[in-house]
Amino acid sequence: MKHRIAMRKLSRSSAHRKSLLRTMVSQLLRYERIETTVAKAKELRRLADKVVTIAKESNLHARRKAAEIVRGDDLIHKLFTTMAERYKHREGGYTRVLQTGQRPNDAARMAIIEYVDRPGELRPARPPTKMNPLLPQAAQAAISSSAQRKQ
Repeated sequence: MKHRIAMRKLSRSSAHRKSLLRTMVSQLLRYERIETTVAKAKELRRLADKVVTIAKESNLHARRKAAEIVRGDDLIHKLFTTMAERYKHREGGYTRVLQTGQRPNDAARMAIIEYVDRPGELRPARPPTKMNPLLPQAAQAAISSSAQRKQ
């Protein structure tokens, strides 16, 4: 069991790892699709989704929290305008990791990480799923009533 294992270490010190992920989040915001190793992409996905969730709050405290992670005022502006507007109705799952193969140099597993619901994405986002037939009737009724209230 993986108790008390918070994140991948990526063979780096904590300061180097934090700096690497901050830079990668900024680059992902700038280009909306980057290629990296699978382990880095999976860690980046966690942080990138958190940043978009922070941006959806759209207040001064949220801007300061995002500024701790994202490098560049232009990217913070893009995060709080374009990205927050794009994902205002989505409740998580803002990024997608697609494994692409191995790097020829050292055979590291590579992946593309990109934001979903954007023009030019590699794979279109899935439509909302139907009710899970394995859920009890009461849970299905609660989910459908909360979905109707949101509309």
